[in-house]
Amino acid sequence: ALELEKQALQAQLREGQEEQRLLLDRISALQLQLTEEQMFAADIENQKDELKKILTTKEKQQEESLRTIEALKAKLKYYELWVPSRVLSVTGLGAVALSGALLNSRSMLRPLELSLPPQSPSSEKETLKKELESLRSCFGAAKEEISKLQRELSLKCSECKALASECQRTKAESDGQVRQLEDALKDVQKRMFDSEGKVKQMQSHFLALKEHLASEVASGSTKVVEELKEQLQEMKTKYEGASAEVGKLRNQIKQNELLVAEFQRDEGRLVEENKRLQKELEKLEMEREERSRDVTELEGQLRETAAKLAQSVSTERFENMKGLLSNEVSEKARRLAELEGEREKLQAEVVLLQRECESQRAQLAQRVRPEEHEQMRRGFEQRKEELGKAIAELSHRNEALQKELERLQADNKVLKQQVQMLKTEIKSQNVPLKIHEELKKTSDLAVGDLTKKLFEITKKYNESKAEAEELLAEKNSLNENIRHFQAVYLSPEQHKKEVEALKSNGNELEKQLAELQKKCDEEQAKVGKLEAENTGLRESLRDQYVLATTHEEVKTVLNSSLEKTNGELAELKGKIGEIKQEFLKVTEENGALKNKVKVLQNQLKTEYISLKDHETTVNSLNKNVQELQESNAAIRAEHERGQDEISQLHAEIEAQKKELDTIQECIKSKYAPVASFEDRELRFETTVKELRAQLQEQEQRCRESQEEAQRCREENEKLRSGVVSIQKDLQQNQVLAEKSHELEQLCASRMQELNQQLRALLRKHRGQQELQELQDGALAQQVLAGHVEALGEALGRTVEELQEALSRKEELQGKEMLQIEELQQELAGLKESSVPLVEHTQLKEGLEGEITAIKRSLEEKEAESRAKSQEVQRLQEELRLSQQALAELQSQQVLAMAEYSSMKAALEAQVSSMAAHLASMSQKYEQACEEAVQARRSELSLKDEKELLQLRSCSIEQEIKDQKERCDKSLTTILDLQKRIQESAKQVEAKDNKITELLNDVERLKQALNGLSQLTYSTGIPSKRHSQQVELLQSQVKTLQQQLAFELQHLAAFPDKKDMSKAGEFVLMGYSAIILPRPFDAKQQHQEVISVYRTHLLSAVQGHMDEDVQAALLQILRMRQGLGVLGNDPSPLQQLQLHGAAKFPKIWLKKAAQCVDLSLPG
Repeated sequence: ALELEKQALQAQLREGQEEQRLLLDRISALQLQLTEEQMFAADIENQKDELKKILTTKEKQQEESLRTIEALKAKLKYYELWVPSRVLSVTGLGAVALSGALLNSRSMLRPLELSLPPQSPSSEKETLKKELESLRSCFGAAKEEISKLQRELSLKCSECKALASECQRTKAESDGQVRQLEDALKDVQKRMFDSEGKVKQMQSHFLALKEHLASEVASGSTKVVEELKEQLQEMKTKYEGASAEVGKLRNQIKQNELLVAEFQRDEGRLVEENKRLQKELEKLEMEREERSRDVTELEGQLRETAAKLAQSVSTERFENMKGLLSNEVSEKARRLAELEGEREKLQAEVVLLQRECESQRAQLAQRVRPEEHEQMRRGFEQRKEELGKAIAELSHRNEALQKELERLQADNKVLKQQVQMLKTEIKSQNVPLKIHEELKKTSDLAVGDLTKKLFEITKKYNESKAEAEELLAEKNSLNENIRHFQAVYLSPEQHKKEVEALKSNGNELEKQLAELQKKCDEEQAKVGKLEAENTGLRESLRDQYVLATTHEEVKTVLNSSLEKTNGELAELKGKIGEIKQEFLKVTEENGALKNKVKVLQNQLKTEYISLKDHETTVNSLNKNVQELQESNAAIRAEHERGQDEISQLHAEIEAQKKELDTIQECIKSKYAPVASFEDRELRFETTVKELRAQLQEQEQRCRESQEEAQRCREENEKLRSGVVSIQKDLQQNQVLAEKSHELEQLCASRMQELNQQLRALLRKHRGQQELQELQDGALAQQVLAGHVEALGEALGRTVEELQEALSRKEELQGKEMLQIEELQQELAGLKESSVPLVEHTQLKEGLEGEITAIKRSLEEKEAESRAKSQEVQRLQEELRLSQQALAELQSQQVLAMAEYSSMKAALEAQVSSMAAHLASMSQKYEQACEEAVQARRSELSLKDEKELLQLRSCSIEQEIKDQKERCDKSLTTILDLQKRIQESAKQVEAKDNKITELLNDVERLKQALNGLSQLTYSTGIPSKRHSQQVELLQSQVKTLQQQLAFELQHLAAFPDKKDMSKAGEFVLMGYSAIILPRPFDAKQQHQEVISVYRTHLLSAVQGHMDEDVQAALLQILRMRQGLGVLGNDPSPLQQLQLHGAAKFPKIWLKKAAQCVDLSLPG
């Protein structure tokens, strides 16, 4: 039997050795896996270094591109400042030449004064050629530099596009690497779980080996036991090494997670840099558009100046107009100063508005999007449910442990009963001392193993307790963060509610932890009791004997209980790890939600306006409209009163006329006519006729004023309709604050101007009414005096008395004549004080122009409002889509009807008013803060973030494509403009050549005329042949003038050269006027003036119509009029004085006046 037992033991030892070999193989495989994971981690670190290098290179490239863009901007500014300075220098040279010409012309008109030595025409030609060459060279250099700048801009655009593509590629690569890292982390986690399972299997195997060794020790062979102990120690050392390697793997996994976080931060930085570059590109495009607008405005100004130069002014009213123009200039200067002050005020208001917008953005930056808030709330609810489930499971396990303890207590009682039974049996039976000692040793070993296991379990329990305390600390920190957020974003009442709810939850959790600790303490106390009972049993069994069967049963029960406790501890560890992972996911979700909140706040800042500003603008416009209506009503009432008074005056005049007729009939019937009386009656009738004519004129003026008042009313009604339409558009759509302020200012300024015009018309109308009243009073006085005297003569006196009455009437008539003369003087004063029709027409035209400009601005504002309405519709569509998406999510997640209605109301409130939207968001954020502890939606948040990133990348790509298209369009337009400029330059050169040829012909004819004039002067006898030659030359000159006019009209056919043709015609008129009727003894001065006007002609044909040329034209017309060449055709000078002087800038008018003063004859 002993031999058989030995053979069985040897076979078991062999099996144990084979199992040990298998375990060693498994450990080697695990080591290989660890080495592979270490290699993978090293590869990940290398990839991280490479990505960092790529990021540094990209940052350097972006810095270089920014520097180049700044350099290009500086170059553009330099060239913009350089080209006008060159133009001013060239115009300065022309002004010097013109001043010399003007002095020479003054010497022609005043031959007694001294003049400077004249220059030769050849030197003037050379200077002009040099100036033209310098201008052409500057123009060519500017073109080359513009082309270079355009090339550099195109290169920078291509570089920006390449950078954008590289950013996208790096984003894709980083996304792929992040995915690979996530997959690798998942694989590592799986391997960790597998290794933990294997370790558990090894632990169970070790326990089985220990049991086997204990059974073998019970049977004998101490040597084998020692060998097995050594093997167990070796296995423990290997196990410790494997656990250390597992810890290293965990550290590596944490490092990989940190690397992933760093990669995400780098991606965020790249996205921000890309946005910054896009903003800079948008700024550059805005600057380009502003410059194009400036160019178009300059072209429009040039065209207006050309249209103004097409008109001329007469010399009769120039001196009268000079004072008026000076007054207008002073008024315009004052208006400009006022406008500049208003512009500065508006700029200050714009700065304040920008600051308010920034503050509103900062306030809105602390808000949360409703979708994100719902996701957070749902995640927190799910987390809460899961934690509740975990607590329920722990409570169930607690109950199971309590049941197991009760069962163990029952088993203990059974064992006690069995021990008592065995004591009774031992008294009857005997066991040898050797076996008893061996059993004692085995029991001691088992008790030591149990104590060790208890020590390890207590250690693990303490570790789990420390981890629980750490979790509680993290929980407290989270609670503090949540409280901080609530204090920042929520109202105090909501904060108090949330704090109370969190305190209640914390108290419940603390209570649960206290209960668990109490249960653990009870279990420890029970374990202590069991240990005490075991010690008592040991003491009782030292000197006694025990059966082997009962000993083996007790051993199996204890082993099963130990295995159960080990399994439960492993489950608790797994749950603790899951809780940690869930906590990390919740923190990541919170970060993602914060980023989304920031994005929402930025959108709210940029896309919406506060309702207060909109309401204030609407109220101000309504007030202005009401004030205008009241003023119009008052003006209408005053106008009706004036009409009633005029009708009353007409009725009184008719009645007085009837009385005069009756008195005259009575006098004719009773008395004989007298010659002197008839003469006086004739004079009186003439005065009456004159007064009637004046009354008719006043009536006409009243009618004109009424018509003007009606026009003003119509304009007011149009403006009212425009204001009403603007108000409707403002009420329907959300208009930007700056544009609404501009509209208000324009409307207010226009209304003020119209009110001023109406007041001026009312003053004129009142003056006219006063004149009528004075005239009617004089007539009434005359009629009443004549009537009374005629009746007295007819009734009470004789013919002698009539003669005396006639003498008296003569005296009265003298007095009335004096009164009439006074009235006529008053009429003359009123005429002088009244405004002539020409000025009235000018003012009327100016007002009509302003009205058309206001209409255009209103149309532009309507177009802008339409664009804004389209944008609002687009935003509404986006809101509708978001509502649909929310409805789908709600249908997927099966929310309650109350929550659905609250969400729907919140969205409707968001569309209707921003305040309600913010309130609902704050309420939802409070709910999210209350449920922040129970959040578990990391996968959904990651998916949403990825989708958002994809959408952002798509939007960035679309913006880059749009910018590419805009750049291509701008380049094509620039090329077209360059081609047009080249073509126009060629055409201008051809026309210059033709004009120079014609001028040469004219000079030849002039020389011939001068020769003929000298011959005639020498002979002193005019002849028919000489007159015929002069007529032929004059006809040739006329033909040449017609050719020049035809060429200039051909030049005027081009849309960009309208001012050249008109300027050329004017200069041609002056030139022909100087050529034909001049004295023959002033040849040099004549040639100098011709050279000066040649320069004017060339400058006019080339499109340079500045103030010097205008002054020269005025001088030409003055000289023509002074020499008597104009005759009965003063229309050019009248047009130039009326239209050019009224609409040209101040500097031109001053210089023109100075030139005219210099050129006037003594």
